[in-house]
Amino acid sequence: MRLSSRLPRSFYARPTLEVARDLVGKTLVFESPQGTRAVRLVEVEAYLGLRDPASHAFRGQTARNAPMFGPAGHSYVYLIYGMYWCLNVVTEWPGSPGAVLLRGAEPLAGLPDDARALAGPGKLARSLGVSGAHTGLDLVRGSPLSIRVAPPVPPHRISRTPRVGLNESTTVDKPWRFIIHGSRGVSR
Repeated sequence: MRLSSRLPRSFYARPTLEVARDLVGKTLVFESPQGTRAVRLVEVEAYLGLRDPASHAFRGQTARNAPMFGPAGHSYVYLIYGMYWCLNVVTEWPGSPGAVLLRGAEPLAGLPDDARALAGPGKLARSLGVSGAHTGLDLVRGSPLSIRVAPPVPPHRISRTPRVGLNESTTVDKPWRFIIHGSRGVSR
């Protein structure tokens, strides 16, 4: 597979909802010692930092969420339920935390042709081989993790829905999840 160029920092240094929408259809690449793995992003969720009670950044900076408070275009990886790694992309500007959770994808290279194996943030991270060791990586340059330029997805193929799995947030019903209609890589 021929890889296109990495998305520039300016792509990520924008409002989180804009970045989330524009990530749909892009190519996520992880170049590991086991080989290059590439997927097409088909499901993402936006988390609006200090303005969003569901965001890890809502209550301020901690050692765990520190990447969210740094420059845009870096990874933020955390463990959920003590067993699943979740990969996020940091957005906005230093001190103004925002992140987009990468929830689902379709395989392009280096993985079995089974989008259901990539349907969900834990499954996606596990399939790629991403763990907590990959938090804080610069997606724009110098790291094995990147997001690459890809043709835009036509607007009629993308839906906005409420985020998944939230139950105590005042933002639970906000349409901050973006999916590609009909993709098997979208979680249920």
